[in-house]
Amino acid sequence: MEKTSTKTADILDGDITQAQLNQWKYKHKKVVKLTIEDDDQTTLFAYFKKPDMSIRSAVLQASKMDEFKALEVLFKNCYLGGDGKIEQEDDLRLNITTAFSDHIQPKPVKVEIL
Repeated sequence: MEKTSTKTADILDGDITQAQLNQWKYKHKKVVKLTIEDDDQTTLFAYFKKPDMSIRSAVLQASKMDEFKALEVLFKNCYLGGDGKIEQEDDLRLNITTAFSDHIQPKPVKVEIL
């Protein structure tokens, strides 16, 4: 019996490779994976890096004029890869970027005056 090696074994959710994911993790420390279903109930995946202060500043500036523009700035600067359909379809990109934006909002802080 002949052994066949398949390259699909290295393909992860969102049509990325394990090597790509490892590279992103090394470069960005944390990678956020988001999942969404399209109109055909197909599960799609997107990978984002957390924004640094300069990206947060650009998003904040854009949000003062247009919230959709702010989401586009966030997507363009933090999206690492995933299913191509997310990049092509505005509603998918908008939904997944909104979810990512919610995820990166500041966490509650407890303040005590002593």
